[in-house]
Amino acid sequence: MSKRIVIEWTRTTLRVAVADGREGRSRLQAIHSTPLDPAMDAGEALRLLLQKTKTAGAQVIGVIPREQVITRLVKFPTTDPDELAQMVELYARAQLPYPREQTVVNFEVLTRDEGFSTVAIVVVQREVIERHLAMLRRAGLTPGLLTLSSWGVLEWSRRIPEGGKDRAAHEPVLVINVDDARTDFVLIREGRIVSSRSLGQGVHDWENPAETIELLLLEVERSRTAIQKELPGVEVRSLLLTGLGELTPWSEQLTQRLGLPVRVVEAQQPLTSGVGSMGIPISPVVVGGAALADPKKLFNLNPPEIRMQVRHSQQVRELVVVGMLLIGVFALGAAILVLQGYRERRQVDQLNLRIAEIEPTAQAMQKKTRSTNLVGLVLAHRRQLAAHLAGVFRNTPPGVTLEGLTFERARGEVVLRGHAASNQTVLQYIAQLEGLEGVGRVRLKYSRRRAGASGERTDFELVLHQETAG
Repeated sequence: MSKRIVIEWTRTTLRVAVADGREGRSRLQAIHSTPLDPAMDAGEALRLLLQKTKTAGAQVIGVIPREQVITRLVKFPTTDPDELAQMVELYARAQLPYPREQTVVNFEVLTRDEGFSTVAIVVVQREVIERHLAMLRRAGLTPGLLTLSSWGVLEWSRRIPEGGKDRAAHEPVLVINVDDARTDFVLIREGRIVSSRSLGQGVHDWENPAETIELLLLEVERSRTAIQKELPGVEVRSLLLTGLGELTPWSEQLTQRLGLPVRVVEAQQPLTSGVGSMGIPISPVVVGGAALADPKKLFNLNPPEIRMQVRHSQQVRELVVVGMLLIGVFALGAAILVLQGYRERRQVDQLNLRIAEIEPTAQAMQKKTRSTNLVGLVLAHRRQLAAHLAGVFRNTPPGVTLEGLTFERARGEVVLRGHAASNQTVLQYIAQLEGLEGVGRVRLKYSRRRAGASGERTDFELVLHQETAG
């Protein structure tokens, strides 16, 4: 789907960004915001805010604030994705401050070098995830993806027009996004997040300009210290300042005090369109950047069960589309054959007028008649096959995923390959298929229990024998 709705929930505001289009041609349509009182129900406030937006058919993306997660940079002795996933899981169980069952863990590979992988591990308590999911559901939305606010900053920064040589000379760059009640510090190099921090204060919390610059200087130094500790040899080369507040005076003082080049970019500049109606001033960097991004490239903080539901929904949609296309192809082929048959029948009528005079022509006409009958049989067979396949797609339950479908015309067989959650699910699926019109019997060729990164499943192959007309 090309339409996206991004919801960012902070302690003071709700923000909604709407974008349309696929990667490379995304367009931000609007950003709406509304104040959020601590006593208000966030789900109800979001529902009221969404009255300005058409949500039907849109992918819903929720944003988890960076300050609500824990990140760790760890170097593992492997580059294999499966081995990395197992090592991250072991690390999460042994090293993190929360019980594993109370957390959601995901990771991203930052670098691979000489058989080692440097990985950014992100950990968030399930309570935080469930709170965001409940808020989305109360607003009448179906959660599709939960991501991290730092990735919104990253996607926003990717859209800043700048020459490749200049960008490389100033990387790693520390992007500072000053919002109303939060400040993000995101270190970016070669289009990837190297490190990130978040301060639970923003322009609404600062009254004295002198204290503000001192606080920013302190937090920049803390970020630099944390980066040097986690990634020895990596240093901040420049700063990019954006968001709310007196950016230009702050940038001048940061340059003088830190000795680093500081660039100021207006938050709306890379978003290429207006930000819509906002109840209060906000920095649109996070919500706008996430809305313009390809959802597949955003960091995924969904729990495993939500990821499975989303993946299954996508597979069902794809199978429905394939089924409709297949039916369309069969219908088009049938129409062509009918048209061809109609033309041949007209020729038969003309030849019958002369059959008494021209015997060879009459014999040729008889051959064409037999050909027409054969075409009718082929057409009837294809219609039966199309109805057969449509019934298979329609009766495939949510617990079964089809991976392959083969039609053996000579034997009148349809071979299905896929996997299900359990052997019982496979047996129930066989019982459903045996009740389909046109299916003579269903034979289980094999079933095999397998364990993978996403859990145990049963791989299977079924052979559907078509009923013989007669």
